[in-house]
Amino acid sequence: MFRLSQVIVYYFLPYLWILEPVGLTLLFIHGAGANPSVWHFQTIHFKDSIAVELPGHPDGSGFQSVDEYARFVEHQIDNNPIREPVIVGHSMGGAIGIELALRKLDLRALVLVGTGARLRVRPEFLLKIKENYEEAVKMLASWSVSASADPILVERVASDLMRISPEVTLGDFMACDRFDRMDRIGEVRCRTLIVCGEDDLMTPKKYSEYLHERIKGSELVTIPGAGHGVMLEKHREFNRALENFVASL
Repeated sequence: MFRLSQVIVYYFLPYLWILEPVGLTLLFIHGAGANPSVWHFQTIHFKDSIAVELPGHPDGSGFQSVDEYARFVEHQIDNNPIREPVIVGHSMGGAIGIELALRKLDLRALVLVGTGARLRVRPEFLLKIKENYEEAVKMLASWSVSASADPILVERVASDLMRISPEVTLGDFMACDRFDRMDRIGEVRCRTLIVCGEDDLMTPKKYSEYLHERIKGSELVTIPGAGHGVMLEKHREFNRALENFVASL
């Protein structure tokens, strides 16, 4: 059960970016309309980790393509003391991770969480963001967790999503809708862990299974009782899977 105290800590997470790495550096990349605090239970668990704040999340302007976000992350890697990072990307963040891996960067490993080689977005949802952002956020929050999730978690996710401007969130989901690497996903060569929530409504399990089938040597972990935000909803199980993977590198 997700305790209220955990929700409060999650909400007030200070953002991390510059960090002097020791050993492996885990680089966590959030998804569309989100911010670095979605990785709270990971950044406090893994010593050498960085939660990336993508442009516009929450300050400034965002981008409208996964490629632009990937270039931003690549620039940060090049200009910070980060060597052979383990990229951990959720949803749109996973798409960014795929882009980075396809660029043959010197990655130690790739972890794809609740993502896919293609991320289509329903046109009616894009329209809802434009016409009624608060209602769109409520829909997104409800889709982000399993039906059994604590209502407090759903409220907190919605509150956090509201911190991002409608323009940035719309740009994010347009970027997702344009993303399609189904024809190239087999070119990913680095060690890869794929994690999905069994109850994920936004990127169903078949998306992760497709990645697993086409990325040679990849590992697939499905976590029961979790939805799209598996790293929040089942953080202990998620951390254990990630910890075991990192230990094997």
